[in-house]
Amino acid sequence: MEIQVRDSAEFGALLEALADELVTARIHFKLYQDLRASYSEYANELNQSNTFWSLTVAAHLDATILRLCKAYDQYPTSLNLRNLLCTICENLHFFDEPNFRDRLKGNPFVDSLAANTPKPDAAQLQKDIESVSSSDSLVKKLTIWRNNYYSHLNSRHALNPDTLARRSPLSVSDIDELLTAGVEILNRYSHMFNANLYSTSIVGRDDYKSILNAVRESVARYEAGIEEEWRQLGVKAEN
Repeated sequence: MEIQVRDSAEFGALLEALADELVTARIHFKLYQDLRASYSEYANELNQSNTFWSLTVAAHLDATILRLCKAYDQYPTSLNLRNLLCTICENLHFFDEPNFRDRLKGNPFVDSLAANTPKPDAAQLQKDIESVSSSDSLVKKLTIWRNNYYSHLNSRHALNPDTLARRSPLSVSDIDELLTAGVEILNRYSHMFNANLYSTSIVGRDDYKSILNAVRESVARYEAGIEEEWRQLGVKAEN
């Protein structure tokens, strides 16, 4: 269902708020993937504080799915991808060239952007709406998890914890696919609206490596100290 907006400024605020959810979800998911992959290189360092890292990895996945649930929510009055797209359908004039130029009037490239930026296509809009609705198999699966685990804990599933995973398994690849599709749709209409594309990269994405490398150096110094003590003990024993 469409969200009632008074003007393009309000629509832009909705677009930005939803972008924050999806971009943040993608960032958390990348960190989750990176940390999982780092076990092959930093197994010893991670095991120095296994509880902390295990909880951190799980928290990044939870943060991803919680934001993904909001982005793909099906509630008629919430801000979600489906409702945002329906709002676009009812406010196509926001994307008209005069309005586009007005939003970018301070941009020195406004002429070339206005000439080369497409407007929403009715067929593509309908396709996108269907892809973010519960009629889509992946969205339906995510909605089941949202309604029974992440937003509301279903008592039946609490009594039988494995039931939900067996009946509607949500895999890491499913999450990746939903994130990719969501960001792609978001950027498609953000580009048409104000010539803006949202990046899902973040400065310091591999900051965790600094911590693990510091742990590696600390462990190496400790082990070297032990070896030195044994060496000294060996020399004294010979004397």
